Amino acid sequence: MQTTSSIRGSTNSQNSSLQYSSDINAISIELPQYSEDFQSVTGLKYLPTWPAVNLQFTGLNFEVPDRCNAQKTKKILREVNGEFRSHELTAIMGPSGAGKTTLLNLLAGFGAVGNVGEILVNNNPRDMRVFRKMSRYIMQTDVLNPQFTVLEMMLLAAHLKLGNDLSLKQKLEVIDEILGMLRLKRSENTKALRLSGGERKRLCVALELVNNPPVLFLDEPTTSQCMSLLKMLAAGGRTVICSIHTPSAKIFEMIDTVYVLAEGQCVYQGSGSNIVPYMQHLGLSCPVTYNPADFIIEVACHEYGDAYQEPMVELIANGKVTRWTPTADEGKTTPTKTDTTSGASSFYEMEQFDEEINPKLLQSKSSWWMQYKLLLTRMLLQMWRDKSYIKLKFYMNIVLALIVGGLYVGVGRLASKALFNFGFMFTIIIAYLYLPMMPVLLYFPSEINLLKREYFNQWYRLSSYYAAMISAKLPSMFVLAVIYLSIVYLMSSQPLEWFRFIMLFTIAFLTALTSDSFGLLISSRLSLVNGMFMGPVLAVPLILLSIYGVGYGKDTYISPIMRFLMSLSYLRHGMEGLVAALYDYGRGDTICEDTEMFCMFKKSQFLLIFLGFENMHYLWSVFCLIGFYMLFTVSAYVMIRQRLKKSSSNQIFAYVLQLLTKYFNFTSYNY
Repeated sequence: MQTTSSIRGSTNSQNSSLQYSSDINAISIELPQYSEDFQSVTGLKYLPTWPAVNLQFTGLNFEVPDRCNAQKTKKILREVNGEFRSHELTAIMGPSGAGKTTLLNLLAGFGAVGNVGEILVNNNPRDMRVFRKMSRYIMQTDVLNPQFTVLEMMLLAAHLKLGNDLSLKQKLEVIDEILGMLRLKRSENTKALRLSGGERKRLCVALELVNNPPVLFLDEPTTSQCMSLLKMLAAGGRTVICSIHTPSAKIFEMIDTVYVLAEGQCVYQGSGSNIVPYMQHLGLSCPVTYNPADFIIEVACHEYGDAYQEPMVELIANGKVTRWTPTADEGKTTPTKTDTTSGASSFYEMEQFDEEINPKLLQSKSSWWMQYKLLLTRMLLQMWRDKSYIKLKFYMNIVLALIVGGLYVGVGRLASKALFNFGFMFTIIIAYLYLPMMPVLLYFPSEINLLKREYFNQWYRLSSYYAAMISAKLPSMFVLAVIYLSIVYLMSSQPLEWFRFIMLFTIAFLTALTSDSFGLLISSRLSLVNGMFMGPVLAVPLILLSIYGVGYGKDTYISPIMRFLMSLSYLRHGMEGLVAALYDYGRGDTICEDTEMFCMFKKSQFLLIFLGFENMHYLWSVFCLIGFYMLFTVSAYVMIRQRLKKSSSNQIFAYVLQLLTKYFNFTSYNY
């Protein structure tokens, strides 16, 4: 059933062969440096078989708003065309700013949508929903969870991507095969934090190979070892496309197809071995000691003058000439399979893959509940393994509780200290504003990079991740709240009544949850620096509104506008709930000391009237806090989803974001 084709390198005569097989075919490939270190490995026998995939694109344009002039746009890609084939390692090259990453993102559907143009998959219009399920994108930055080992991350990827289709034993066999193939077997029990740069990149590739995708996109793989592995994967039947700035001669030799961009236009597409005759055809001679890749990049940068840009674009027809080959006068009559390094496809005949995709391959292998459980377990383990952070939060809550308790010792039972007791309740509100909010502002902007990689590569649904993230915080928040509130409640001599402590705890905990979701809403759209600035700034009006009108008395007029604004502060509802918990529901008289000549706050109802809280309702405060929590949580989910999808359908949202990006220095997140 399987066929074997032999691929011969052009420069190394002493290379040994690596036997590599997959569900598509088996190919013997020579890796110049690492072949003797590899053993013969079998294909990914348990994984699904996809049809081979060829990509064609025509007339692709991409432009972005000009930051200097909102009325103008800057063109990144200009009517580019091209064709990337299976069984080939394709490299998109070009100077900085040429549009390499933009083209890669457009083809992958990753955070960019072309203004004009067409992308075909096996000669059919690309269905983005289907294509995302068969392709994987490996970013330039190796985003990995530092608290887990290689094997743990691979096993999680296998559970999420393969579900219950395979047994644990079969999954471990697949993982063992992939790790062996990518030279990670010795590091399987090493945490990601201790991996080298090359190992981290190979691990990113390994994680995406778990369900055997036919298309791989990579942004700036830099090492020769990584490129050797990509070469092997391409030879196995996959379509491997990467962007690279200026490859070394060793890396350049491994590339099957070179696609060169300059100023948003294609100036060359074809075999790397044909670059020298291509430049000679234009009247340029590449020095013998030069790397052809460096030479064509220098020409694209106008280091040899400005006269070659347009002729190069015209000669290659801006990418419509999919494989440039020398004419008979220049030494070749017809292109052959040896014009590509792998020899997997010819120039004039492109295999037609009419095989329909099995609908079962497009279905998620793991259920929502399974994804939720796996992600929740990962997040809880991640928190537990970060011992220093756990100790810091624990000790900080105890120290802060002792300080606050020491400042307000005994204020809860004395009538003369009633206003101080109001200050005590205010400290609870402030504590549960900043303690939950600030870590989220600091943590989530970095977490979004991991989420972006895993969500785009179809590891899980966003809703399951979001639910797991919210659930993972609850145990630690609950335990720390019990510790903090128990200490300050007892030290401040509040009424020793269980129902009052439970009422106070409920309000404080809901305030903490709402502050956490408020911080998540802010960080869902802003960068780390902007979020850390905007969070405390936005908290200021909420704090001021929470105590506005306190001490004005019963008959003081407060305008409807101010009352409406006060109702928009969830801290105000938290404050009212705490006052109700301690002074409503039949609170007995507080103690008037013998030294006090005038004891006006003995009666709790008089204190409520004096503070302006006579019309408060505890249950209303609870409902309002729950409402704000739900509002912030759902809004943050929508913002994160919008940020990940980068949909261009919402023009109003895109325009507002453009204004914020330009005039207020908000992060634009054009991934």
